[in-house]
Amino acid sequence: MKLNNNKILVILALSLSVFGCSDFLEDPIQYTSEEEVIDMRLNSRGLVEDIYTDYAFKYFEDFSVEYLTDNGVLNSSETNLATGYWGPTSNPYNYVWQQSYNNIRQVYQYITLVHDIGLPIFAEEGDEVRNENVIRRYYGEAHFLKAWAEWDLLKTFGGLATDGQMLGFPIVNGILENEAYATLKRNTYDECVAQIMKDLEVAIEYLPLTYTGNDLGLTATETGRASGLAAYALKAKVALMAASPAFNITNDITKWELAATYAQEVIVKNGGLKDLKAYNFSNVNNPDHIWRLRTGEKNNSLENRLYPPTLYGQGEVNPSQNLIAAFPDANGYPITDAMSGFDATTPYASRDKRFYKFIFYNGDQCFESETCTDYSPLEIYEGGLDNFGGFIANEGTKTGFYLKKFLSNLDFDPSSVDATTNLPKIYVQLGLTDIYLSYAEAANEAFGQPNAVPAGFNFSAKDVLAKVRKRAGLNTDPYLDITAANTDDFRKLVKNERRIELCFTAERFHDLRRWKDIVNTENVEGVSITKNADDTFTYQNKMVEERAYEAKNYYLPLPYSELLLNSNLKQNQGW
Repeated sequence: MKLNNNKILVILALSLSVFGCSDFLEDPIQYTSEEEVIDMRLNSRGLVEDIYTDYAFKYFEDFSVEYLTDNGVLNSSETNLATGYWGPTSNPYNYVWQQSYNNIRQVYQYITLVHDIGLPIFAEEGDEVRNENVIRRYYGEAHFLKAWAEWDLLKTFGGLATDGQMLGFPIVNGILENEAYATLKRNTYDECVAQIMKDLEVAIEYLPLTYTGNDLGLTATETGRASGLAAYALKAKVALMAASPAFNITNDITKWELAATYAQEVIVKNGGLKDLKAYNFSNVNNPDHIWRLRTGEKNNSLENRLYPPTLYGQGEVNPSQNLIAAFPDANGYPITDAMSGFDATTPYASRDKRFYKFIFYNGDQCFESETCTDYSPLEIYEGGLDNFGGFIANEGTKTGFYLKKFLSNLDFDPSSVDATTNLPKIYVQLGLTDIYLSYAEAANEAFGQPNAVPAGFNFSAKDVLAKVRKRAGLNTDPYLDITAANTDDFRKLVKNERRIELCFTAERFHDLRRWKDIVNTENVEGVSITKNADDTFTYQNKMVEERAYEAKNYYLPLPYSELLLNSNLKQNQGW
């Protein structure tokens, strides 16, 4: 791998477009060669700012990952990778390798060539406290961003190598010359986990838990930067992956215990087990967003690409019938359960409230529920305006559904050809919902008895999952009571809750891999809808795209280009 030492950064322009108007990302910097870094001194802290841009507004990248699962499809082309066309030269994650090592290099350029010099950031008299706070903050941010790059590498390329070892990525703790990268070897998986945790401990030591209060350089205007709470949350995510069946092949229970411990640590640091806030994807002050980034407030790319045709969008992202079937009845029971009120002749009535927040469906006319009238009823039946080609030639859904998630409560004018909004777009990298789900899963696997509070812990797995289900409208939840009676049923419920809550955030693909469930990925189904003479509808499931995964897909292939450059790298099994 050849590292790009002259990467163009243009931080000022990127910061304004990606993070909105604030003093966040305020330093212009042009190059990352060491000579330039030394020359620019103060402005070289832009090395840290630049890394954030790689992790901001990744909605469409996340959607592409979702197409690899049975949750949805792109309306314009088939997802070939999910039908078996996958390999070291066609891995869509190949970019992660060089991006991550470029970012690790920039971290060490900042630490070695800027931070360790001790040059004050603010030299004016009276700025001593602000200067100390900001220097500490940048140092903590640098370690968090290094850990995030390492997490990307581990999540993507960690796996059983051809020699049977569970390996991660080559650990780098300094500035290396290009030729040195060709000598690196992959460290063990456990060594990589330990390195990430070590970097996060430094981040926790130097960063504020959250950006609040009046401390100069640490106020709410810095929200969007790495925080101590974000570092705690990333520890929990890394530990959960490491405990999972694909990477914990001996089912070491202590790894599940550690994952539960780290998830509880986040909950406690956040003030205890709280109700989750209402779904609002434009709320910049939602405390459930542990680490969130945002774009400028007049970016309408999501509206243009996600809205159905009669709302003047391209309808690009099409959720699957498989996902729709995962949403429970309004009483919390699966729609396959006799205790649910599900009626196949009116399949979108009386469903879990998340269904109405996340999915555009036939007859839908509301962002909040099945009853209000924000817009004209969608016509996704054969011959309807929102069916494929009904309103706009060659535009429409392949599955019978459109993605509404991330669009709720937006201020748009459906009579305009160009749907617009002045509300911000929140991109959440680490959220409290994910942590609650992680705790429920890890505590169940580590201790069983989902109803009981494990010794040394504050909450049962059921207690925490109940908060997720409560936000979905389930103040009383008899189905949760039933499933919490045993580990297996509770495990199935947790998996289904992760599928719903985290849909279209790029989590499901990696969940299926870490659970070793990816081989069971279903073919993507949609629905054909016929409008009858009496204005009722007939629904018929249809196959939309095949999915074909093998056991080797538990682990992804290292980029072929890196194997050519470095013969020391061991490929993962099956590739």
